Amino acid sequence: MPASAAEPFDGRWAPDAQACIGESAVASPLVVNSFTLQWRDAACVVRTSYRVRGAWHIGARCWGEGVVSNVPITLRMRGEQLLLDWAGAPAEELRRCP
Repeated sequence: MPASAAEPFDGRWAPDAQACIGESAVASPLVVNSFTLQWRDAACVVRTSYRVRGAWHIGARCWGEGVVSNVPITLRMRGEQLLLDWAGAPAEELRRCP
């Protein structure tokens, strides 16, 4: 079952202010809600999820750049920052966009 609508994860997130604006060709904000995660050129649908000690573990179906795949994603709050762990890659620290 997806996380509830009032989750701290919901919103627009980026590594810096320029990415929040979305003007960079390589960076755009991540938009999270209870059912999807979306970037400029990619999107994921939450298929399964569960919470453990404040972390939201997601089994997502993602597509972008002509590829569709199942991707494990973990979102975790660290203070005001969102840690995004995408398919075993190093966790990325994001800040909420204004």
